[in-house]
Amino acid sequence: MLLKSRYIHYYVIASCLVAVAIDLTMATMMNRQSLLTSTISDLAAGDFDIAQDIGLILVALGIALTGLVVWRTGDDGWPTITSASLLGLAGPLIVLISLYEAYSKSSPAGPLLHYWVVGAIGLAISAAMALLSWTRSEAHWVFRWGTALAAIMFLAAGAATFGVSNEIIGLVERSAAVALVLWLIGFHAARLASKV
Repeated sequence: MLLKSRYIHYYVIASCLVAVAIDLTMATMMNRQSLLTSTISDLAAGDFDIAQDIGLILVALGIALTGLVVWRTGDDGWPTITSASLLGLAGPLIVLISLYEAYSKSSPAGPLLHYWVVGAIGLAISAAMALLSWTRSEAHWVFRWGTALAAIMFLAAGAATFGVSNEIIGLVERSAAVALVLWLIGFHAARLASKV
């Protein structure tokens, strides 16, 4: 196979760690930025947007590759195919939102895609994780319950960003990101460990 699953596992874990390091560095080291008030999208459209875009694109590719792993290791039933497809769709949507941010800031008269794309990402990823939790009944209980919890946290925190104060919006959005990153690292680390 062109892309061995082992290499995908290593890539996704590394990309998540790099993206977290970029986000923390940008939010804490840049003037006027804060983990509490600055969303990931704010940083992706700021002065050093290229760094945040790189982190987002690395994770986006990791999410799409996770969809490939789910498709390879699952059965041919509709829940597996749907969850793999949703993860495969979420990756390009994250790339779209990260690259569109710079354009929308410089040309605010353009169409406001941000909320629609963010909503689609939230629904796609949380639905994919919920389906995985439901369909992988043979999996360890930690995987099933951890995946269900990550889906709930990702969806709840993502939805909450539409109604919370700007003083804590960055923190709420990062709660969703933490749920996703921890799930991705756990998903791929468990598969690496099972092959040792």
